[in-house]
Amino acid sequence: MESSGTARKGRPRSEKSRKAILNATNKLLLQTSVQELSIESIAKKAKVGKTTIYRWWPNKTAVVMDALASQPGMQTPLPTASSHAEAIIMQLDKLIRLLDSQNGQTIAQLFSEAQADAESQKIFNDNLLEPLMDAIKYSLHEGQISGEFRDDLEESLVVDLLCGPIFFRLMAHPRDLNDDFRNAYPREAIQYILR
Repeated sequence: MESSGTARKGRPRSEKSRKAILNATNKLLLQTSVQELSIESIAKKAKVGKTTIYRWWPNKTAVVMDALASQPGMQTPLPTASSHAEAIIMQLDKLIRLLDSQNGQTIAQLFSEAQADAESQKIFNDNLLEPLMDAIKYSLHEGQISGEFRDDLEESLVVDLLCGPIFFRLMAHPRDLNDDFRNAYPREAIQYILR
């Protein structure tokens, strides 16, 4: 992000172009994998130059992450929960629903591709994993303070234990990431951290 006192060189960014790029990316992801997607194909579909894309994003992973985030419902806050356990159950349910969709395939492909590139991995972590983990950590911390959860739990480890099986299914057994799993897993998993 630029400081307000620094003038930007070159042509200014166009919000219209940004939206066209995000829309083009989402449309292309319905037809092709993340690995096959290219900045060139996005530029062609959006009717912009590659330099326009690079004015907004450092690489393809960043474009795809923003395109996913721009979809309706991706940033929808969860309803108010009656307890911290219920909040975590709702967060896990939302994650399973997300990953058991067309977007889940895209996220799995991004996850795989990000393993070979540190910048892409940072973008993936910062834009998808960290917000998810932070929300669960917050509910866990508040539940520990209120006495709902055991106070001897290490937050990062608990988040890994809660989310790990979901991501394992996404990568190894995506067909098993379904309604049956969504209906059973969050409520079963929460039992291990309740007081």
